[in-house]
Amino acid sequence: MKHYNLSFLAILFTLSTMAQKPLLIEGQWKSLTSIEKFDLEFDYSDIEIPDFDKEEDYIAVKMKEKEESNPGDGLIWKEKYYSDRDVHYEPRFVESFNKRGDEKSSEDYNDSEYVLKVHTTKLYHGWNVGVMRKPARIDAIISIYKRGEETAIFKVKYEDVKGADAMGYDFSIHSRVAEAYAKLAKSFLRDLKRKA
Repeated sequence: MKHYNLSFLAILFTLSTMAQKPLLIEGQWKSLTSIEKFDLEFDYSDIEIPDFDKEEDYIAVKMKEKEESNPGDGLIWKEKYYSDRDVHYEPRFVESFNKRGDEKSSEDYNDSEYVLKVHTTKLYHGWNVGVMRKPARIDAIISIYKRGEETAIFKVKYEDVKGADAMGYDFSIHSRVAEAYAKLAKSFLRDLKRKA
């Protein structure tokens, strides 16, 4: 039985690693080696939500569910849905990014020569009901620009980046999704060190 469990874990690890393999769209990893500071931008336009035509449809359905349960909760849910980006997702990306090496990032580095933009293209929130759970997942494109220029010097896409608390305490959506952003930063810097 122990052998089976170890084999199963090895398969899961392999699938997880394969899912986070970067797809280079523009430029070369080597072009980033001399950059030590990135001004950060986050882009949430045109996010794909599984099982919905567009994000607005998902928001409308969730708001209706909350309103039916308790009038007034729909608008509260919507405000929290958007504020989670500033309060949870972006800070976890920055924290994970800045603790992993010499490269640093911040939304306040207005004097930096380079801008790193994280464009989230797909978002699955996952769920956790205690005995069963599914991690959050995001797809994102990371682009590097010279400040003031519109064309990216580097662009890479990550698909199916999973986010979940290792101990299983991620009952709230924001904690699962925030972990996916932390893993995105980790994956990008890992690949930068390996490929540059």
